[in-house]
Amino acid sequence: MRRISYWLRPRVTHIAFLVFLVYIFLLVGYKFLQNERLREDLAKTQRQLPFEKPNPHWDYSNSWRRIGNASLRHEIYSAYFDVRTDIVGSVRLDEEQITIGSLRIFAVLPERLRDYSLSCIVRFADFTSQEIVAEEAGAMHEVHNNTFAAWSIMCPLHASRRDPLRLPQAVALTYSSNRLSHLSPTFVQISYPRNMTDLFSKSRPTISVCVGPVQDNYSNVLRLVEFVEMYRLQGASHFYFYYLEASEDVRRVLEYYHRKGLADVFEWNVGAHLQDLHYAGIVAQFNDCVYRANVVDNYRYAAVVDLDEVMMPLKHNSLADYLRQCDEGRTAGFVFRNVFFHRRDSNDTFNAPAHVLNRLLYTQSKVKRTLEVMPAHVRSKVVVNARAIVEMGNHQVYRSAPGYADHVVHPTVGLLFHYRDKCINCKMVLIVDYTARRFGSLLFDRVDNTCLEVFMDRRGICELA
Repeated sequence: MRRISYWLRPRVTHIAFLVFLVYIFLLVGYKFLQNERLREDLAKTQRQLPFEKPNPHWDYSNSWRRIGNASLRHEIYSAYFDVRTDIVGSVRLDEEQITIGSLRIFAVLPERLRDYSLSCIVRFADFTSQEIVAEEAGAMHEVHNNTFAAWSIMCPLHASRRDPLRLPQAVALTYSSNRLSHLSPTFVQISYPRNMTDLFSKSRPTISVCVGPVQDNYSNVLRLVEFVEMYRLQGASHFYFYYLEASEDVRRVLEYYHRKGLADVFEWNVGAHLQDLHYAGIVAQFNDCVYRANVVDNYRYAAVVDLDEVMMPLKHNSLADYLRQCDEGRTAGFVFRNVFFHRRDSNDTFNAPAHVLNRLLYTQSKVKRTLEVMPAHVRSKVVVNARAIVEMGNHQVYRSAPGYADHVVHPTVGLLFHYRDKCINCKMVLIVDYTARRFGSLLFDRVDNTCLEVFMDRRGICELA
């Protein structure tokens, strides 16, 4: 018997361990289901709340503003009311409180800010205020060894079940290493939907375009007009430009598109950080733009690109047709892999009609591209479902809402045509690609018409840089 009990002892131990594992698994599963049910109940209750915009006269324009001590060069740009509760870590739904959403704030702070916690000071229309500890706060990706970084801060919003619902009007950041941030807070207006009925409605199937910062005294008017008109032919209906530094002619073009209701142009006065912040804060700008497209305008898509990049579907008539046929609803972003066209190549103007005034369109005159298609997330660009994005990068989606995933577009289906002024590797194998010329006849006419309306004094000539 002793031998038998000795032989059974390790098996009993294994069985007990397995029982323990099953118990843990069931406990975790029960908590997961309980959390899912809580969030489902929260979503249903949230839709029944009387949301009312606290400042109906806010014009949705922002600029970089100093936080607290000016010598520290900490800055804040914008804040958005985000109704998505599935991205809030700790939600409330009890007799006392309910989670109604969160605030997403974009700032420029030191990459290694020595503060363990940041807080949001929210201010209401009656000038009462409340301090909320941030649930998320940190430098976003793509710092590139700079001393300053674009920061994303999220503060959850919980409302009392016993009092009338109030939404905050403005918000400021406060943290211990910048004492003036608490003593003299810098408030920025919180952006809400233009129409509050859009809070829970389906996003509009509109393609908006988020354009990288217009900087370095940008002066290529013809490229700017061609860029806008090419994307309009592809189905885009709205553009977001962030202006840092450009020529007078470029400003005239931007103002023209703004008057027509096709573009919003925002001040991007980040000049104090041009030497210690990656590419004029492009990560903060792209995130601000995607949240603006989602929260303020309720657009479904945002193409995140620079002025020398065109997303080119190869088997569909346009970008809009591709998204209409291929988006099944749970894709965070469609990643278009990069190929280069080089400005140094000779111009091929064979398809330019004789009557055209502006003949040297880069998408029509540059027809040789690199044979090699770069890997996904290496100089690629993304058209995103704006409602799915939590953190956007320059070349990829870094974080999306639960249930969404990226889709890398196959290079036979679509590519990113990158018209670069200087070649990275001038010995790369080139091939002839006429794909962009299918837009040629319409594109030439649209560019000429726009240049004529903007530069009537020059008989419709958009001068080259």
